[in-house]
Amino acid sequence: MNLHTLPPKKNPFALLKLEKSRLDVSTSVIKCRYCDGKCIKNGKEKNGQQRYLCKNCKKSQQAVYQFNAYSTALNNNIIALTKEGVGIRGTARLLGISPTTLINRIKKIASEIKEPVLSKGKTYEVDELRTFIKKKKT
Repeated sequence: MNLHTLPPKKNPFALLKLEKSRLDVSTSVIKCRYCDGKCIKNGKEKNGQQRYLCKNCKKSQQAVYQFNAYSTALNNNIIALTKEGVGIRGTARLLGISPTTLINRIKKIASEIKEPVLSKGKTYEVDELRTFIKKKKT
């Protein structure tokens, strides 16, 4: 049985609310997901999906992507699941992407984190984290 077909009581992830990607697809105007500019039709993909080109930033995109890795809300979902302590394989399984894609997205998210500003004369509290690689000696 699939986790998505289980009743809410048996599905451990039923209470987990993941963000859905918002698709701004209307019949007349397609907005760019990068700069909110107006997009125009620009050919088709191999799978038959319509491609759009932004007039402002000149980036190309599709209205609806076939693969979950291209979802706009994926980074927010990765951050939420990581904060909850879900592992790499579990997160990849829940989001429907490969673990390799997940690791690459985590690296990209981590590279965009800004270093916090530390002021002199203030007191900061830091928690310690210890891990054991081998057996703990008793």
